[in-house]
Amino acid sequence: MSGLDQPLCRLCKSELVQPPLLSMFPFPKAAQYYPENQEFESDRGITLEVFRCSYCDLLQLSCEPVAYYREVITATSFSAEMKAARLSEFSIFVERFDLLGKRAIEVGCGKGGMVDVMVDAGLNAVGMENGVLSVEEAQLAGRNVVQGYLDIFDVNEEEKFDVFVSFNYIEHQPDTQNFVRGLHRISKPGAVGYVTAPNASYLLKTHTLYEFVADHLIYFTEETMRLAFELNGFDVVNSAIINGENDIALTVRKREQVPIQGRGSVELLVKELSHFVSQHTVRGKKVAVWGAGHRTLALLSMAKLNGITFIVDSADFKQGKYSPVMHTPIVSPSTLEYSDIDVVIVMVPGIYPDEVINTIRSFSRTFEIYKLLDNRLVLEKP
Repeated sequence: MSGLDQPLCRLCKSELVQPPLLSMFPFPKAAQYYPENQEFESDRGITLEVFRCSYCDLLQLSCEPVAYYREVITATSFSAEMKAARLSEFSIFVERFDLLGKRAIEVGCGKGGMVDVMVDAGLNAVGMENGVLSVEEAQLAGRNVVQGYLDIFDVNEEEKFDVFVSFNYIEHQPDTQNFVRGLHRISKPGAVGYVTAPNASYLLKTHTLYEFVADHLIYFTEETMRLAFELNGFDVVNSAIINGENDIALTVRKREQVPIQGRGSVELLVKELSHFVSQHTVRGKKVAVWGAGHRTLALLSMAKLNGITFIVDSADFKQGKYSPVMHTPIVSPSTLEYSDIDVVIVMVPGIYPDEVINTIRSFSRTFEIYKLLDNRLVLEKP
């Protein structure tokens, strides 16, 4: 997204409604921009426009990302007290999720101070940082840090991570959806993640609008940060407001694909239908089906039932047409009443079978009636 006439939401890709909620001028063009003397004439600041998506509620800026958005730039390093506090937190995190010795990555690690903490907490940790100078400094300090950026960082299945963390980095990224999906792509099924970002609710509550900065393209509330992960393949295990309400912390787990059960049951039903129809047709009996809904059409197609004389349906717009695949004619209830059909299989869903059965029994002749119930054929007693 850029400062276009119709920018798109960085998360759900919907069009952002104009005009912006807030427009501020002049604003510094970047947090790390310190103009030289020769730039004074051209440096007049930028207009900072703040939008809120009408669909996912995400608060965001419309400007282009700053030149260094892929890099983590910090003015301070870890103090001994901060490192001890982080180590205590991460040791609890590792124990809670049984992560000892697991492969872990910090995305946007800067000079790798947090990587040391992750290693000390028992993780097999690596840091990823785009800034070349930061990577060189980290490697000189003996830290396992690689140069790269999530968009172009790829791993094979065996190298995917059990754990990922990212601290106040996601808000710098121009495409929130793409970033979260990148975390999804490099992590194993069931992987655990810990991600933090500034808390927009605190900014709005305290009316500190000067906290807006061109570097931060995204301003999460707890709800929208949860949504960003839930929409892109993660379940939120825990969310918390931390650092004196300044930040949001999410613990997430990569959602595992749940296999669809029931194929075996359907295959048994298909075999039962085929056997049922063939048995009756061999004995010279004619079989019809009541209900030309989608489930009937699917079952008749899968079973490849040639022995069905016709399908009955009370919907006028279906009558005179044919079922897909097997091309069985669809007829009106009155056609059934005056036909030479012997057996009717009722395949309508929900509360309708009893109504259909009563209709069939009101006809001037009798039929052998079965209904489809819980993936089996059940004989209706007279």
